[in-house]
Amino acid sequence: MQTLIRSNSCAMKSLENTNTSGTVGSMLISAIWLLLHAVFTWVEYGMRLARRCRNGLQHLLHPPSICSSGMELDRLEKDQQYVRAQLRSVSKIPRHLVVLLGPDQPDYRRLSQLIFWSYASGIKYVSFYDHNGTIKRNYDQIERCVCDASPNKTIHIRWAHRNSQTENEESTPYRSRSILVSLLAPEDGKQGLVKLSRTIGEQVRQRSLTLTDVNIDFLDGRLQASSGYVPDPDLALYFGDICSTYGLLPWQIRLTEFIQLDRCLQDSTVQHFVSCLFRYAKCEQRLGT
Repeated sequence: MQTLIRSNSCAMKSLENTNTSGTVGSMLISAIWLLLHAVFTWVEYGMRLARRCRNGLQHLLHPPSICSSGMELDRLEKDQQYVRAQLRSVSKIPRHLVVLLGPDQPDYRRLSQLIFWSYASGIKYVSFYDHNGTIKRNYDQIERCVCDASPNKTIHIRWAHRNSQTENEESTPYRSRSILVSLLAPEDGKQGLVKLSRTIGEQVRQRSLTLTDVNIDFLDGRLQASSGYVPDPDLALYFGDICSTYGLLPWQIRLTEFIQLDRCLQDSTVQHFVSCLFRYAKCEQRLGT
């Protein structure tokens, strides 16, 4: 009996020691995780601070121009020359560039600069997507900035919301190269896809369209027609640390490369723009292979 009591006592002590060692081990692991989290948090904070200092220095060395009469046309011309010089040896340039504003407020001066930088790089289509629809409602402001920035009209800029004027301008013989600018909102993305789905469903119900006619090529054609036959985006530039589409063209961005331009629209520079194009040129799309 005494032997049994001693064995039970030893077992209890062993179990207590095991529980104690397990608790100490768990506390040690938790402490290590907390330490690592604190270290990475401070490293991230330091990188953000360094990025802001770098942007501030670039703003001092290259002060941003402003729209209207105060536009520094010489600076804009030098920026375009810089883009051409840097991308002279780059063979892979996106055909269609889309810029996502995200949480940023529209800066029409900066957006107009992106149009001229894109033109200098050889991009033929530029779209600006604002999930709040502000840019599309105030399209006249960005048009004004673009007009003030190009008083000699040497750059032919077409606007997607002026379809009839676009066709007339394309017929003029002295226009050698142009860029088409589109202003997108949620009704052009998910809402547009829902609207098209309802239209197709109604046509099937009325038997003007059969289910066998509805396939990927059919949907591609209908969406291309609704967008004025603008090609799907090759490159999407976004701002901030969070890469979100905000409802941007869910069908057309299947093969789109998403690259961060900068933390905010106001801090973006021509150097950041060129850097993004270099990154895009190095991307390899394997298309599932």
